[in-house]
Amino acid sequence: MNGMAKTKVTRKYQITIPQEVRKKMELRIGDELLIREENDKILMEKPVEIDRLGGSWNHIDSTEKFMQEVRRLWKTWRLK
Repeated sequence: MNGMAKTKVTRKYQITIPQEVRKKMELRIGDELLIREENDKILMEKPVEIDRLGGSWNHIDSTEKFMQEVRRLWKTWRLK
């Protein structure tokens, strides 16, 4: 879906997410969404599932070694 979908706000301030959006975003009953306002727009997004992040930091031996490396890099930064 590249365009916009239309929905109505009910008297209880609920909305129905259109089917094409639910399918594209793989939404399921019970899923949670993050909602925020930005520049007069209402934005909804799926939170990142922690399970999907598993292994994304597998190159880090330990938190302490990682923080030592970060601190070393910080010392090399120059502010303009």
